[in-house]
Amino acid sequence: MQAALEFVESYRSYFEAVQAVSAVISIVGWCLGAILLWIAWRRNAVKSVTVGPIGFEIQDAVTATATAARDWQSKSPFQKINIGKIRETVQRAFKPEISDRMVGKAVLWVDDNPNNNMLAMRALEKLHLDVHQETSTEAGLQALSRRRFDLVISDMGRGSNMQAGYELLKAIRDAGNPVPFFIFAGSDTPEFRKEAVARGADLSTNDMLELIDNVIQKLSV
Repeated sequence: MQAALEFVESYRSYFEAVQAVSAVISIVGWCLGAILLWIAWRRNAVKSVTVGPIGFEIQDAVTATATAARDWQSKSPFQKINIGKIRETVQRAFKPEISDRMVGKAVLWVDDNPNNNMLAMRALEKLHLDVHQETSTEAGLQALSRRRFDLVISDMGRGSNMQAGYELLKAIRDAGNPVPFFIFAGSDTPEFRKEAVARGADLSTNDMLELIDNVIQKLSV
């Protein structure tokens, strides 16, 4: 043991040099890894990364969107959930050139049954959007008078008024507000879509994924 200690002491300078080189290599390695990770993220080559408590949110957004779509599917019959399409939509939203334009944009969602949209609202919030909900045409118009919104989503029938969505749209357009307007309702016939567009809506759909996909397209320009 004593001989080993004497050996280390004799060559201490060499051991210190090796430690210094090792430390430099580690620092360089970490820096290079961070640079490569950043480049991959910018190119959207990395889909999700977690280091300790820190994680990119793309997988959370995929999960939230798929959950919202399945929830809506259970209430309204439409095409089968396509997870690949959901992932493609969310990945596009997380591309820096798109997500940077979406962060903080405001969405007004008018529906007399807001609980029906809670999962979809959370999915949009995972995409860094500010979603505000109201339950009536009057409340929606008041919200629009208080602040600027980048998009309005509305159901069609509220209570006994089966034209409430169109009435909200007309009031907004009569006020000279060109805000994009999406109708999210149970009916999705070609005639219904055509009438909605003729009245000034940008979209009419009963497909949750189509809704979210068009939100991304509209708010990323």
